[in-house]
Amino acid sequence: MLVLPCLRRYAGATCLEESLEITASLGGATWTAGVSRIDHGDGVEDWFLDARVIDGQAESCAAGVCIRVSEWSRGHELVIPGVVYHGNRFESRQSGYPPKHRPDDCRLDVVPLIADIPRLDFGGGPSRIQLLAGGMARPAVAAFDPSSRSGWILLAPANVGDFESGFDVRESADGKCLEIRVTAPGVREQRYEFMNSSAASSDCAADFATGEGVAFQLQIHRFPCANVEQLFAKLFDLRHALLPNPVAPSAISTAEAFRLVEDHYNRDFWWEEAGLYGTERVGENHSNPYQTGWCGGIIAEYALLASGSGGLTRERCLRHFDSVFSNGIAPSGLFFGKYHQGAWRSDCWYEGEDYAWRRNLTLVRRQGDALLYSLRAFDLLEKQGFAIPDGWLAGARRVAEALVQIWQQYGQFGHWLDQSNGAVVIGNSASGGIIPAALCAAESRFGGGIFQRTACEAAELYYQNFTRMGFTTGGPGDALQCPDSESAYALVESFVELHELTGYAVWCDRAVAAVHQFATWVMPYDYRFPPDSLFGKRGIRSCGAVFANAQNGHAAPGICTHSGLGLIKLSQATGDPRFADLAREIARMIPQCVSTAGRPLIASDGKALPSGWINERVNTSDWDNNIGGVFHGPCWSEVSLLLSNAELPQ
Repeated sequence: MLVLPCLRRYAGATCLEESLEITASLGGATWTAGVSRIDHGDGVEDWFLDARVIDGQAESCAAGVCIRVSEWSRGHELVIPGVVYHGNRFESRQSGYPPKHRPDDCRLDVVPLIADIPRLDFGGGPSRIQLLAGGMARPAVAAFDPSSRSGWILLAPANVGDFESGFDVRESADGKCLEIRVTAPGVREQRYEFMNSSAASSDCAADFATGEGVAFQLQIHRFPCANVEQLFAKLFDLRHALLPNPVAPSAISTAEAFRLVEDHYNRDFWWEEAGLYGTERVGENHSNPYQTGWCGGIIAEYALLASGSGGLTRERCLRHFDSVFSNGIAPSGLFFGKYHQGAWRSDCWYEGEDYAWRRNLTLVRRQGDALLYSLRAFDLLEKQGFAIPDGWLAGARRVAEALVQIWQQYGQFGHWLDQSNGAVVIGNSASGGIIPAALCAAESRFGGGIFQRTACEAAELYYQNFTRMGFTTGGPGDALQCPDSESAYALVESFVELHELTGYAVWCDRAVAAVHQFATWVMPYDYRFPPDSLFGKRGIRSCGAVFANAQNGHAAPGICTHSGLGLIKLSQATGDPRFADLAREIARMIPQCVSTAGRPLIASDGKALPSGWINERVNTSDWDNNIGGVFHGPCWSEVSLLLSNAELPQ
């Protein structure tokens, strides 16, 4: 690994010339760029850049370092937190939003598919990934070499003075060399913008007078590494290294935020005709007014029962459960994915003729989400003295048995199911990562052994095919199989629940591995929002925000859609306080993002979000051209807030 100074001159966002020398004439000035190292032993090195203009006025320049990794191959695992996992070296397709599968993808062994997102090349040829620090969960690049069983992690600053750092990662055409340029200011020649990895960039370099320049510190860690899991373990150990300490956010309490969201649910989401709390504002022309699981259906009602004010909220939650278990289960034994226009439906019933083959599809994750939180709600209601109706119990058991049958027939839960018969239509995904946790709850409720056995077998497959491989897929229904945090966290919950149910230490170990991977999606520092942005004006702190997936380039308030309870349980089981600390980081970030009557959040269209609304956007990148802003709409993050208040220590 060779570290060289890097000086660049630009015209707009186009690099006109570059020097990797200590002295250079660039941008109409003479530069000197020194790179020094302090070797701390045990593979830890601090590197320092000091690049200065010593004569003249430099126009449109940037300075930094170039780290050249000559012992590289396409067999290396590359990780950029929140953006790149397994190098994102998957089959990519040009697509609008949301990207959809095609009929020829209807296979149990379909390869992971992604849209046009930042990635290393899947076949051959050169690759390039250009990012600013805010486009990453944290400014770091990591790699694992399976041939030498070694790993390395590069840690860099998010900001250098007034500049945001930039990262330019290039793999040579023959796949034998990797170069990483870290510069300030960061200037991308092309950027990622909403399903397009080669959008035009408006980044600008800077002018430097004599005596001015760029100075910053990098840290490189090199270490023996037997597998990808050890790479993620090291990343977890270094979560806060070389970053400024985050500041505790100033916001309303979680309990107060809960009351605002509860009021909003009763004001905006109650759907009298259906007897349901919606997942979008009732009465508006939305295609997804109620969704089972994923965005909140059943999950929110459990949380409202746990911490709600009782009275009207409790009455409506009970009606919601009655509606679901009376009519919301398909003949296949699966929960219907949606309710709209007076009927229970699949996820894709409204597609046009071009997508007729999709009309029966439902995201498998919905089944695990809804079953787990239904059974948690049953336990809660019984403790409150409520007798669970036989029909509710029979319905939950039907869903659990349908999932067992799918497992027995296909040996996987897949990604998309046929709502009508439970067939796995598109397979090979971690979308159902929460299902083992749901089956653990079914075993505790119904007994018989079959639910536990299926949970163990499924969790083992998820561990071997995903956690152990360094990426998970399929949590969101709008991102094909690009790597995501949602399925990564779902496996944390499932492994923790299996440990509680069985007492076997192996599930605790696997939960730890899953947390190490999930934690790379969580921002461990406070991003510097533009001062004129919504978040900049409000002083919102980003530490604890969770990047959703590698396609939708934003972080969000909360885990979609969980509280982090599994992190608390794992902390208690292992004695490692860092897991509980991670849960607290995530939970305390959310209340900042609640719109209130006194301090409403103003969306990019100028509209104020009503009291109790939380938008999913924590935009630290310009992927949707709205850094530090939100769109006008409530989102699933409200469910994460409800769950945080209901399940986590306050």
